[in-house]
Amino acid sequence: MNLRPLLFSMLLFVPACSSSPGVAPGTDAGGDAASDAHSLADTGDGGLDAPIACNTLVNSASAIPIEQVASDPPAPAGGTPVDGTYALTAAVIYTGAGGPTGASGTTQTTLQITGGTIQVASSGDPATRTVTFTTSGTSLASVDTCPDTDTRPGTYTATPTTFLVELDGGTDDAGARTLVETFTKQ
Repeated sequence: MNLRPLLFSMLLFVPACSSSPGVAPGTDAGGDAASDAHSLADTGDGGLDAPIACNTLVNSASAIPIEQVASDPPAPAGGTPVDGTYALTAAVIYTGAGGPTGASGTTQTTLQITGGTIQVASSGDPATRTVTFTTSGTSLASVDTCPDTDTRPGTYTATPTTFLVELDGGTDDAGARTLVETFTKQ
């Protein structure tokens, strides 16, 4: 299983993102084969050759561990996302009571929020992504505009210095999973 980091890493959204839920142990949460194919440009010679650059944002965030926690995720609080550059500072997969715990790979993502657009640079593939988003209450809807057109619903919490995104991570043998990514303004 692979969780899309948001926008970003995410909206994972933010999540540099992949469309498959979950994170395989020892892997980056940044991509999967389906989204990887969308990250290459066809130069007309019959093959996919060069990665698509969706933005020029530099991924200056530090690599962080992805942790699994056997509890429910925190309740989202909504708020107003503040424009600026953010580094991913926590990535937690909430696995529910009795679910698995421990490390589940690493990830590294930088976001730049400007209005309803998020530029993403991550350790995943594709390395860059552009996402538009809208909020309502605690709900967050994101649409990739480069390099593909994936859409993802989620919930969020925004403060003047943080942007937390909660994404459904699907289910596995252990039950439902929710990815919560915390981005801290730089």
